[in-house]
Amino acid sequence: MRRFLLLSLLVCCTAFAVTGCSTVENVSVASSSESTSAVLSEETAEAETSAAELPVNDEFDYEIVEGKAAITGYKGSAADVVVPAELGGAAVEKISPYAFEAKYDVTSVTLPETVTLIGEGAFMDCAMLRTINIPAAVTGIDRGAFVGCTSLISLTIPAGVQYIREEAFTACEAMTSLTIENPDLVYENWGIEELGSLKIHAPAGSAVAEWAGSMGKSAE
Repeated sequence: MRRFLLLSLLVCCTAFAVTGCSTVENVSVASSSESTSAVLSEETAEAETSAAELPVNDEFDYEIVEGKAAITGYKGSAADVVVPAELGGAAVEKISPYAFEAKYDVTSVTLPETVTLIGEGAFMDCAMLRTINIPAAVTGIDRGAFVGCTSLISLTIPAGVQYIREEAFTACEAMTSLTIENPDLVYENWGIEELGSLKIHAPAGSAVAEWAGSMGKSAE
């Protein structure tokens, strides 16, 4: 009888110990999850607050990501647009996709030297745009960036540009001169095959120069 009672007590104690530990573990996990959720909620709130507190600009919509500003839209009425080098205390480094899309009244755009990227369709269908500069700091021009800019006459692509994506200049019917300064730039169906008056200036021996020569578009 005593052995039976002792065995019963031992089983009960073991079960309690296991149950107790499980309860403690569950409480710890729950507390950890609650803490993580609270931190994430605070971070999200801070990000939303930061976005809401950005100074409003009368001409440009923009966002700041990792301390750099990107133009996301143009809401001004000027024909000659000058993009500022800084917005909201941050350097303007990007013209975001479709930021100037179908701004028919814009005839010229001056970009600051801080810009490093021109996004997809950034100036799509700016039918009256005649002149725009590509800053030396730009490394990429994305797909269809200037598609439908039917009044754009000439463009110089600085040596720092590493790529120009397809259809970048499709339907730029008035373009007569395209200058490429980077000898290593690769042609990627830029949409200029049908531009009958276009002449291309490119470094001798470069892939673009060879392509231009084969198409009868070389300025040399």
